[in-house]
Amino acid sequence: MAAPVSHIEQPWGRLLIAGGTDFATLGRKDKNNKNFQNPDRPDLGNAHIIRNVANVKFKRVFTSHSGCHAVAITLDDQAYVFGRNEHHQLSHPLPPHLTVPHLGTKDLPSDTPMAHEPFPLRSLPDAQVPPALKEQPIVHAACGRGHTILVTRSGEAWSAGWNVYGQCGHDERDEHISRWKRIKGGGIDDEKVVAASAGTSHSLLLCESGKVYAFGTGEKGVLGNGRTGEHIAGSRVLFIVQSEPLLVEGAISGKKIVQITSGQQHNIALDDEGYCYAWGFGGLGRLGLGAQVDAMTPALIPAFSGANEITRCRKVAAGSTNTMFIDNQNMVLLCGKWKTSGDGSAGQPWMTPRFVQDIMGYKWTHVSAGGVTLFCNANDPKEGNLTVAWGQNAHYGELALGAGAPKSATKPARIDYLDGIDMLDIAAGQSTTFFIARPPPTQAAKDEAKTLAEAVSPPPTTGTDTPAEPAASAPAAASSAPAVKPAIDLSGFGFSFGPPVSKPATPPAPSPAAAKESSVGEGKKRAAGISTTVSDAWEELPRWPPALHTTDNCQVCGGFEASDEKGEILECEKCEAAYHMRCLNPPLPDIPDGEWFCPDCDAETVVAVDKDDGAAAPDGKKRKAESDGAASKKRK
Repeated sequence: MAAPVSHIEQPWGRLLIAGGTDFATLGRKDKNNKNFQNPDRPDLGNAHIIRNVANVKFKRVFTSHSGCHAVAITLDDQAYVFGRNEHHQLSHPLPPHLTVPHLGTKDLPSDTPMAHEPFPLRSLPDAQVPPALKEQPIVHAACGRGHTILVTRSGEAWSAGWNVYGQCGHDERDEHISRWKRIKGGGIDDEKVVAASAGTSHSLLLCESGKVYAFGTGEKGVLGNGRTGEHIAGSRVLFIVQSEPLLVEGAISGKKIVQITSGQQHNIALDDEGYCYAWGFGGLGRLGLGAQVDAMTPALIPAFSGANEITRCRKVAAGSTNTMFIDNQNMVLLCGKWKTSGDGSAGQPWMTPRFVQDIMGYKWTHVSAGGVTLFCNANDPKEGNLTVAWGQNAHYGELALGAGAPKSATKPARIDYLDGIDMLDIAAGQSTTFFIARPPPTQAAKDEAKTLAEAVSPPPTTGTDTPAEPAASAPAAASSAPAVKPAIDLSGFGFSFGPPVSKPATPPAPSPAAAKESSVGEGKKRAAGISTTVSDAWEELPRWPPALHTTDNCQVCGGFEASDEKGEILECEKCEAAYHMRCLNPPLPDIPDGEWFCPDCDAETVVAVDKDDGAAAPDGKKRKAESDGAASKKRK
């Protein structure tokens, strides 16, 4: 008998954007020394669902505190890329239908136009994305100022973009890597890469073994090899260039590193015991070591070196000139510079990690630092889902505080309209911020979660439930000791010389009661993992770009009123087109459960889930449901 289909999926969400959207001109001035104004690419003061991927399920998003491009990874491990492409960080040339023309230097049309909307990397020609990369699932990414690194599930690292300092992991004589190319050499071929991070002109790779490799410029000691190679050539100051991955040692040698993050010119690594290590540029206290001195090799950050595990670290995020931490109490600490004046500015930087007093008392789960912005998100036991942001000189609305809200905040400010939104990921960029926000759970998922949460664990096993112990218990215990290997083994022929070779003991099968108890525990864990987004809050999120040429009329019959004959009018979550329930083919008998997409948009929905993840495949098309008391999406 087939197992019942589960309505609780792996966590996923929709991709949101706030801040600047004219990626080609962000951070740059026009002839009058003012920010460029493009009415077709406005600055967004609040977070919007990106319309062209409103039907795609995402789980991670990556951008750079010093760049204007991004990579979003879907539930089925596809990479979507978009943004600025002047250094070929998305590969080059891109098909014209994926880009928006804009002026480059000297007011001439740019030959590297930006990709204004996310598109799947696999859709590019083989000339840009080799089939060997297209065929692989993408699990992690990193964005520098002008380069990008992708990490595949098999443990390979691929790069594209600006490579003048070898930051793509390839010979620096190739100023731009226009075609995605695998990073090799330096011992990395024998490792499985699991994550990457990037500064302005250097990169790091983290391996499953816990080792870290670096490449790019040696300026400020960011390579962690103890030297910068600083020298003068003509009138220029130059530094060592490492175009092949180099093993980072120092204080992290022999440690199991589990997370890495990079600022413009500094790096932070976190090991499996909660200790943090920093190296690179020490200016403005961004390393958290207590002195404005560059660290040529990784150094232990004293703030997280105590014997008490609760005071150690669990998550790190580097900004351009600062570093954020979440400790084992789920509180946020910060060091470096993030203000223009006063405490926390260049004149009074925080030299060591300090608690952010204004947000103490909450249980934080996500932190992200952008060019001038800082973000924290929590699913607090008392307050529920909340997101805060702060920073100065955020000229493009990247703080996401809301339309018409101040563009700067010297203290953490709560983003009120995001209260109740379950955030899966946040990526703060130079002038733009991206979120992965989970939609509200369907009613079917709620019902299943309630059933799982109320499941009663079986009573403790009794003697009659326990399998009989083997009679020869003494030899079994002795078998746990290492066996002596025979000098000559001819057991395949029926005899051998030397002591007998012991076979590994087969663990006893769990009793039915124990198996049931384990199943109940897993079920409750799954139940606790469903989205906690509030429907009312989700309904208020706008979409970008705005839908033009939409009407309230049914796309089939032209009517605009609900009726008993034709049913209610539903609105597509992506294109906002309206349809009577019974004008659809096939007609819908009831208001669907969950998000609803029209036939055209639903056909584009990515629903594939990798079987290796153990997730159940979606049981059909998810449709827009209207909960009682929620803001109505019906057209009257």
